[in-house]
Amino acid sequence: MSSIYTDMAGGLELLLTFETIIWVIIGSILGIILGALPGLTATMGLALMLPVSFYLPTATGMAMLLSVYTGAISGASIPAILLGIPGNPNALATVEDGYQMSKNGQAGLALGGAALASLIGGFISLTILVFFAPLLAKATLAFGPAEKFTLALLGISIIAAISGSGLIKGIAVGALGVSLSLIGTDPFSNAPRMPFPDILADTPLQSGIKLIPALIGFFGISQALYDLERLHSGKLEVPQVNFKNPFPTWSKLRKMWRLTLESAGIGTVIGAIPGTGASIAVFLSYERAKQLTHRKGSKLDRVGSGCVEGVFAPEVANNAVTGGALIPVLTLAIPGDAATAVLLGALLIKGVVPGHDLFLYDLPLVYAIFGAMGLSLIAMFIFQLVGIRLFPKVLRVPPAFLIPIIVIMSYIGRPVHCCRHF
Repeated sequence: MSSIYTDMAGGLELLLTFETIIWVIIGSILGIILGALPGLTATMGLALMLPVSFYLPTATGMAMLLSVYTGAISGASIPAILLGIPGNPNALATVEDGYQMSKNGQAGLALGGAALASLIGGFISLTILVFFAPLLAKATLAFGPAEKFTLALLGISIIAAISGSGLIKGIAVGALGVSLSLIGTDPFSNAPRMPFPDILADTPLQSGIKLIPALIGFFGISQALYDLERLHSGKLEVPQVNFKNPFPTWSKLRKMWRLTLESAGIGTVIGAIPGTGASIAVFLSYERAKQLTHRKGSKLDRVGSGCVEGVFAPEVANNAVTGGALIPVLTLAIPGDAATAVLLGALLIKGVVPGHDLFLYDLPLVYAIFGAMGLSLIAMFIFQLVGIRLFPKVLRVPPAFLIPIIVIMSYIGRPVHCCRHF
């Protein structure tokens, strides 16, 4: 037992330095900014700051990278709530209720709820990471191609559940999405998915339709065009923002305990499965929240009507993915997603090999990484809290100026290699 306390003290000694605190602040601010700009993902931010981590101590470098990671994941909810444009795919499920709340003058409550949900989801997943990482890592090994296909099929089946009365339209759009995913090549075998590769050769579609450009087109550009039409017709009004209650009441939080725990569990488990991603987790949690709030006798507001529950559930799951994704990284040296692949690369470059030996011979560093995760979540929450009064100021920008800015930022945020042929 004394050895554990010694290792924990060693981890805190590595982490709690002035240099580390400064880099955590820088990483959190940069991550939130990158997450809030459409198309600029957490992976891009980590790749940008990776060379900087080479010149920092291992614990400090990991703390800085984790701050960028958690900040970008959480920051994606800002444009989703204020403009109806998700900063990255992780915030797709936040758009419906978050943007509706913003239009109803509750942008402050939506942003505060998202920040609090991010903190809660992150710490729940961190707790699971600390106590159950080896056990969950073994469970992820059971997920082969058949299990991943079943999980993907489950994600697609959610379309039917959330379509409501527009079931035919939902199925039609889902079928269109599956058809579009068949364009390009398989990422593992590099074999063409469709039978006419010659038609796609030497075109931007040769490598398939990338998620970020599609996301920007469907949400960013389409919302800008929709607002432009409303501006022309005189129907576009700037919503008034209420800052009196930036967080859900304690009574509301108590009522959401089950929704919160289930969303955190979904996010952690999905994050621990390599190759899945947060987009599946947020939609699974959003659908589960809809089931909980629509059941007879529920004391919660109905998800889908512009309520804080519709923001809280996906944001808890979204940030719970961060802790879950670190499980296979630290125990199996397998990245859970593209962002954690950069984190794994940072460890390997520093000469740290994740796995059994890391937990056996370098426990102070493991505890330092756990502590860095917690520190990054606290920094993210503080700066999100500070920004609650600053972020909605974007709504005060005249729409005639804001709409072109959105289009320009959407164009800048797209990956250049996806449009290099234009």
